[in-house]
Amino acid sequence: MRLQSIYLMLASSALAGMFPFGMSAAFGQSQATSDPKAQHLTADGQPDIQGVWRPNPGGDTYDLTGNTGPRPDYVLQGDGTPKQPTRRVVDPEDGKIPYQPWAAAKQKETQDNVDNPTKPQYVDTQAHCILEGPFRILIHSGFQILQAPGYVLLLSEANDEYRIIPLDAHPHVGQDIKLWQGDSRGHWEGNTLVVDDTNLKAKSRLDMVGNFYSPSAHLVERFTIINDKGINYEVTVTDPAVYTRPWKLTVHFDRRFANQSGYEVYESPCHEGERSSDHMVISSGETKDTTGAKVSLK
Repeated sequence: MRLQSIYLMLASSALAGMFPFGMSAAFGQSQATSDPKAQHLTADGQPDIQGVWRPNPGGDTYDLTGNTGPRPDYVLQGDGTPKQPTRRVVDPEDGKIPYQPWAAAKQKETQDNVDNPTKPQYVDTQAHCILEGPFRILIHSGFQILQAPGYVLLLSEANDEYRIIPLDAHPHVGQDIKLWQGDSRGHWEGNTLVVDDTNLKAKSRLDMVGNFYSPSAHLVERFTIINDKGINYEVTVTDPAVYTRPWKLTVHFDRRFANQSGYEVYESPCHEGERSSDHMVISSGETKDTTGAKVSLK
């Protein structure tokens, strides 16, 4: 069974009873009486952002504070003039994540050892196919957006990750419940989808060099429609257990295909057949091969 079909089954289970007319109508526009697609609206009046998207630039989550960033012609200041960030982290202005001293030391230790890891904690969580969390996955790979009455769904090509975002005012789940993608609640502010994300498990890193948050983190994501080919994304991260102040990251998403009829999100069997991640720790110039035998690295 193809991965998209599995995702739709998951979504169908989560939204059971909501759509007596079937999932095909729930995720399509053909049932609308006033042709909302032509108005760039879904059947329930949401701005239509359905489609397959990819980050620009994308694919690299080595260092969020490195010299990379969204296309400047799509990133606008409050007065509408272009802003030209050189990093994904745009607030603070120096592009650095505002860590507390102990957290800065922890991140630096990981960064100093990530390319030659001597301890398991230096190996990037992505190498073990651990779910990447709400926003690293959006920078890392392409993803598909589907919309149903009262919901937005994000289906990622990497790690088979998905998010179901309800558009209601229900409170978040209890504080003791921690989830890999957090607990999301969304609403629309004009052409911007605002998503409030809490209850994060925070077991995965934000990038390879060890930038991180804790389970007390609170994310506010904003997906702003620029036109039918582009979305600006920004996330504000607040975590008083780790940072001295909130910080903000931005990314631009391009529509991947002008005509995506019949497209399915690729399956990503990340760990099947993987032989390297359990043998990445380097100690005293030696490591082990897949049989467990020691191999010299000199």
